[in-house]
Amino acid sequence: MYRAHRFRLDDQDRPRRYLLIEPAPQAEPQRRPIVLFFHGSQQSANVARAFTGHTFDALASRGALVVYLDGIHHHFNDARRDLDETTRHQRIDDVGFARRVVDQLIAENDGDPERVYACGFSNGGHLIFRMLLEAPGFLAGAAVFGATLPTEDNLVHELRGLRPAPTPLLLIHGRQDPISPIDGGEVGFAGRRRGLVRSALHTAEFFAAANGLDAADHSAWTDGVVGVDEWATPGRPPVVLWSVAGMGHVVASPQEQDARLGGQTDQFVAADVAGDFFGL
Repeated sequence: MYRAHRFRLDDQDRPRRYLLIEPAPQAEPQRRPIVLFFHGSQQSANVARAFTGHTFDALASRGALVVYLDGIHHHFNDARRDLDETTRHQRIDDVGFARRVVDQLIAENDGDPERVYACGFSNGGHLIFRMLLEAPGFLAGAAVFGATLPTEDNLVHELRGLRPAPTPLLLIHGRQDPISPIDGGEVGFAGRRRGLVRSALHTAEFFAAANGLDAADHSAWTDGVVGVDEWATPGRPPVVLWSVAGMGHVVASPQEQDARLGGQTDQFVAADVAGDFFGL
């Protein structure tokens, strides 16, 4: 069993909010892993929780503190140069916000500073890319859904030339994503343009190289629906890319979505895959 609580903290002279899914109390208190979830554009913590069919809540049953963070005006200040939203205009420090949430969880909820993981969808996935570049070593692992790295000229200026610390990374992307194309190109929806991004494969190769992995460490296989590319070798953090036939701009779960986002999949649940990847 687990419980849901809403919290507020003040950051950059403004109230910020997050939703905590907390496991049942422990007989003997011990440090718990932390899983941060960052929502997509025009979403919120509550919307993201419903959008994913509450499937990430279940990671609390594996002992994790699951945290859905709220962006400013339904957006996070991510890694892309082309982000014409309030969070960018107001120079919101969402990486700093995440750090403060983690600090609070460590101090008040027995959070483990050595096991901080992050999951992000779309805009939230692009925030994770920013976090990996701007705060290397903060995360023990990350999972990104429906987002790929911006091209170099579409990175915010302060991130250009930065390289991440070696970090386990899981990428899951729909092959029929109509908003963030798996092969790269322009990202956009309903007239909002977010600039150019790299392909999912190029994104995986970038982070594999940062983890000290190369073509010799790469393997690939498919069951006809899910294709898996993996870069792994003993002693190095892995990078894994799942590309899913028939799936659109969604997080894989039993939850049906707006048809404009493309299809859902019944082949797996992204929360389960992420939990296994993080070793929860």
